[in-house]
Amino acid sequence: MLLRPPPRFTGLPREGFSSFAVPDREERREAIIAAFHPALRLLAEDLLAVLNDRGDPPFHAHLPQLNWPKGYVPFCTWLTVSRQAHGYQSGPQLGVGVHADHVVARLGWDTGADAFGRFEFLCRYGGLEPALLGAARAAGVSLRVYAAAPWPAGSRLTFESAADLAGSFDEVRRRGVFWELGRRWEIPASLGRVAEPAWCDDVRDVLLALLPLYDRAV
Repeated sequence: MLLRPPPRFTGLPREGFSSFAVPDREERREAIIAAFHPALRLLAEDLLAVLNDRGDPPFHAHLPQLNWPKGYVPFCTWLTVSRQAHGYQSGPQLGVGVHADHVVARLGWDTGADAFGRFEFLCRYGGLEPALLGAARAAGVSLRVYAAAPWPAGSRLTFESAADLAGSFDEVRRRGVFWELGRRWEIPASLGRVAEPAWCDDVRDVLLALLPLYDRAV
């Protein structure tokens, strides 16, 4: 594409983070979606214009309904860009996660996915570890593992390292439900940055740095 459309993302809404504290589950779900999904859709358009300039197959944008599985208690939302038009949660996920206390641009995995075991094997024994750690150094991102926690937290960070890949997989085996390699912005300290249109550039740079890892993992 010779000419990309002008950027549309205007920043995440500063006031939106209060939606995570709404006591009623259904009202909270509706408030989170109303607060963040319009901005995340615009962010997706800007990101796809860049990512889909880099060959086939194309990327697709996914936003959750926050109502699955039955009885799910919403504590975050996310934008995932995936080469999978459907079933993206079964594989590696490039994108953005939005929580009450942080926002992250990442390559992530639901650790219960069958393909996560293959990804771990590629990292431990298939030569992917040097590329992964090299990308981590270049992009200034870290490895993290999250375990489940009761609402309002929803998840808790149980492991973080810039380089201990084996340790991250060991933590997954102990209690981790989500694995990520990404850059994290703490809220409220970084609220000013994530509310700016230029934050899209930060996210783009992280995802482009992690894109070769995504392509090797799928």
